[in-house]
Parts: sequence; C-alpha cells; structure tokens
Amino acid sequence: MGAFFITYYIIFLNMNFIRKLIIKTTWGPYWVMYDNECGLCYGITRFFKKFDIFDKIQWVDKNWNGDFPLEGRSKIEETVVVYNASNNKLHYKSDAIFKIMLCVPFGFLFAWVLKVPGLNIFFDWLYDRIADNRKSIFKDKI
Repeated sequence: MGAFFITYYIIFLNMNFIRKLIIKTTWGPYWVMYDNECGLCYGITRFFKKFDIFDKIQWVDKNWNGDFPLEGRSKIEETVVVYNASNNKLHYKSDAIFKIMLCVPFGFLFAWVLKVPGLNIFFDWLYDRIADNRKSIFKDKI
C-alpha cells in the first residue's frame, strides 16, 4: 500500500510539473474580437476554443458592448482583432493569428512560421484574400 502512495505521489508531482510547464509555454491573456456573422470566423473561433484549455483568450463578438478599443472595433469588418490589455496593443491579420496560436498549448510549434521574414507578408496577403471572400464562400457554414 505504501508503494502505491509513493508511486501516486511521484506521478502527481510530475503531472503538476508538466501542467505548469505547459501553462508557462502559453501566452495571454488576450481579448479577441471576431465577426460572429461570418461562418468561417465562427468556425475558427470554435476550433481555437477547444484548445484554449487554460482560458487565455476572452472571445468577444463584434456586437459586444463592453470596453474594447475603438480602433479595433473599426477594423473588425476586415480582420480579426487581438487586444492585449496589459500593454494596450492591438494585433491584426497574421499577427493576430500568431498571438492566438501562442495562447494554446504547444501552439508555438506552429506559430513561428507566421513570423518568418518574407513569409509574414505572404500570410497577410493570404489573410486579405480569404477575408475579402469569406462571406460569399462560407455564408451558410455556421
């Protein structure tokens, strides 16, 4: 019986250590404002909500009447807006996606690609192309 408790205690300590390590590898908290009337935006939001197990992201739709920077609200029709309340900084397009990905466990393994010089310009261009056509392509996908 003593061996069971010793084993349990060792496993519990290791799991707690692993949990703390994973929390330290995630960023946030951030507020993310998105267009809830867009099927693509809504689907991507649901996807990331599943992986945000530490609640690092506060998701708010564009109709939310809480406190959010006016500059961010004015851009919500063309891009997702990530707001870092700790330094009052706004992030858009691929930079916003980068910040969102860093909030989920092990997201840094994939997010770095969005910051590669040259590729970040391509990802912003790609983001604009998808954003321009999102409502016509994904109108009934909610």
